Amino acid sequence: MADESLPAIPVIDLGAQSLDRLAALAPEKVARLAAAGRDLVTGPVQAVMDWRSRAWLARNVTPYKGEIDRIAALPGGAGVHALNISTEWACSSMVNDGRLMRILDWPLHRMGAELTVTRHDAPVGAWWQATWPGFVGVLTGLAPGRFAAAFNQPPIRRTSGVKAIDWAFERLRVHRRTAMPPTHLLRHVFETAPDFDRALTLLTDTPLSMPALFSLTGADGEAMIIERLETRARLRPGPTAISNHWPDLPGSPDWPGGWPRGIDSPGRFRDACRLAADLADLPRDFTWLRYPILNKLSRLAVMADCRAGTFTVLGLEQLGESAVPATQVLHLQGLKSSG
Repeated sequence: MADESLPAIPVIDLGAQSLDRLAALAPEKVARLAAAGRDLVTGPVQAVMDWRSRAWLARNVTPYKGEIDRIAALPGGAGVHALNISTEWACSSMVNDGRLMRILDWPLHRMGAELTVTRHDAPVGAWWQATWPGFVGVLTGLAPGRFAAAFNQPPIRRTSGVKAIDWAFERLRVHRRTAMPPTHLLRHVFETAPDFDRALTLLTDTPLSMPALFSLTGADGEAMIIERLETRARLRPGPTAISNHWPDLPGSPDWPGGWPRGIDSPGRFRDACRLAADLADLPRDFTWLRYPILNKLSRLAVMADCRAGTFTVLGLEQLGESAVPATQVLHLQGLKSSG
């Protein structure tokens, strides 16, 4: 699906260094990420979002705010605070028998080629993630021998029945909370959880600043989708999938309704559930990707197996009404917790 004329995805070993070090190694990528944000929302809007995000993070429960401040101080780093608490992406994720696959959809353009894979040391073992310089949370990661996990954006909670008004209500709820952002929690899990069970407990029980969807697989074949509200959770064991809406589940009458996000979330969920049963047989070159799982907003595709220690990554970029490879396929294999 990708060819050798496309750029290779860099793999950066950060050891025990924090993610502001990655930004310092590639300040031009941080500047391009911030510029892509300005292209999406305009400079003045980004400035307001950045100011509000900085104030919110100053009172928020997260160990990573200092990293964001240091990245924002780099040349071209204006807008980094807003980026790091925005969840304006949509995704499709599948889990089965220790394997995880995810497609990340993000409205920022020109980001597929900026994709970077990083390796990290932690007391509980080494782990890898697919990320962008300037972002300090975790969206998709692999801890060989422990677990693999990904974050998806949840739907907008239905409150008034008018989507735009409900979006504003959701922003107000987030503004009032000081709990940890979901992508920061996921990073904390990779840094501290020794196994699937501890990761599941943290992702299920830790209070959050906003709802979230997590996909989690374990080295003993576990697979789980975790649907989160701020202080409650629903669990769906694999093989299964998630996109960007709350699936109808029996026995959950008090679960809020929601406005689906992204392009054809029900269609992506339907097709992802079909693919979930066959994750082991899907080719690593991603030739199986089809609409609507692959769409014009797709920026990243990952296949991870925490038992085999494989991490396969592809950057994507919009071309017309779909997305095409923006990088070569990166296939890491034989990864171990000791590095």
